[in-house]
Amino acid sequence: MAERPVGLSKPAPKAANKTANAPSDKKGLESRKAAATVLARIIDDGRGLDGLLDSRHGPAAYKKLSPADQSLVRAIITAAVRHRGEIEYALSKVMDRPPPKNARHLIHTLHVAASQILFLDIPDRAAVDLAITSIRQEKRSARFSGFSNAVLRRLSKEKDTIFDSLSDPEKSRLNVPGWLWRRWRKDFGKEKASMIADAHMRQASLDITVKADPDHWAETLAGKHLAGNSIRITSSDKVSDLPGFADGSWWVQDFAASLPAHLLGDVAGLCVADLCAAPGGKTAQLINTGANVTAVEQSKTRAERLRSNLERLNLSAEIEVFDLFDWNPENSFDAILLDAPCSSTGTIRRHPDVQWTKSEAQIAELATLQKSMVLKAREFLKPDGILLFSNCSIDKEEGENLTRQIAVEENGLGLIPFSADDIFGFDHLINGQGAIRTLPFHAPASTTEENEAPVGMDGFFAAKFRRV
Repeated sequence: MAERPVGLSKPAPKAANKTANAPSDKKGLESRKAAATVLARIIDDGRGLDGLLDSRHGPAAYKKLSPADQSLVRAIITAAVRHRGEIEYALSKVMDRPPPKNARHLIHTLHVAASQILFLDIPDRAAVDLAITSIRQEKRSARFSGFSNAVLRRLSKEKDTIFDSLSDPEKSRLNVPGWLWRRWRKDFGKEKASMIADAHMRQASLDITVKADPDHWAETLAGKHLAGNSIRITSSDKVSDLPGFADGSWWVQDFAASLPAHLLGDVAGLCVADLCAAPGGKTAQLINTGANVTAVEQSKTRAERLRSNLERLNLSAEIEVFDLFDWNPENSFDAILLDAPCSSTGTIRRHPDVQWTKSEAQIAELATLQKSMVLKAREFLKPDGILLFSNCSIDKEEGENLTRQIAVEENGLGLIPFSADDIFGFDHLINGQGAIRTLPFHAPASTTEENEAPVGMDGFFAAKFRRV
């Protein structure tokens, strides 16, 4: 007979009475507490994971951990946000009703424990014990320690069968917020929306862009030459320890992210502006192909990162620290690359927190900003100059719909459709507008048979305009 789900009707007062005596120095306890704090900042405050796990600017509870424990926290949180829907489903199966919505510490601690039990190679006993200790030490959660203990132990017992009634597509669908799923279905249809959700469950590959001789570097790094100067590698070594990194022979850049600079065409000897340039991958591409590059970045901190990255690569550009709308360059440009701020929904494979920190209202605001930036960038172009607009969103409001608006207005910009020759022959990446649309499940080749590299790339959009 199946066990009855655990309810909340009888909180455990005895466990609550032990709060004052609960050990605070258990090995691994501080890392689990830090993980719950970081998860709360993501889910409740909408803050990004990478910023929270910055060893200089992250929460104090995280910064004080050893490097090994910081790595553990990253693994726990990445699993917790990538599989958030599955975790909520699993917890619902082992309790008859959820905890109070305002019991945030309790809920986040349960999710931290569940992510370890269900998705990480961590002993269940440790995950349960440390979660219950943390709950007992928090006054607002202590009365639920008995309930939590029963829930997590039941989850541990049933974890191998708890998802048996679900297909893989159904499990992937669970991990997508409802509002985002509806937008994907509207934009791409149910089948492609399911393929996007499934792609987000797979760890992204490591792609790099090399300065020259991609076949040599593919062999040296045991990788696969995709196209152009992009290589996909499978090494588990630290990136900075790989051959060629220290001497600036290559930089990390997803294949899809390398496309916009390539799509500008032959820019050798031309004056090109890279707007919103940090961290510098596209800037480096433009310099490497012979362009005279002016890199514009609003953030001083990001501009320093851009400068540092170019120094490692032994490349140079004129760097301007300006808000685009306040910038008044002395001369016009032959070409401009505008990789605009966006919702970043094309990068969920790498940054699974994105779908939990964005909203429909933000997407609308970003689309409005992007249009303003395109029209402002037009002012910096010479007559017949080229503007390449791109972003890493898979939302059509920030891509196809925005491009349609710009193309039909009398604003001095004419849309230039791409052909297969512009994009290594990969005509499956060209949409009906003649713009480029990549999705997370796309193969970086015309067919998978032509390229044995693992399927997948960041979601990207790119459209090309001419000032007329």
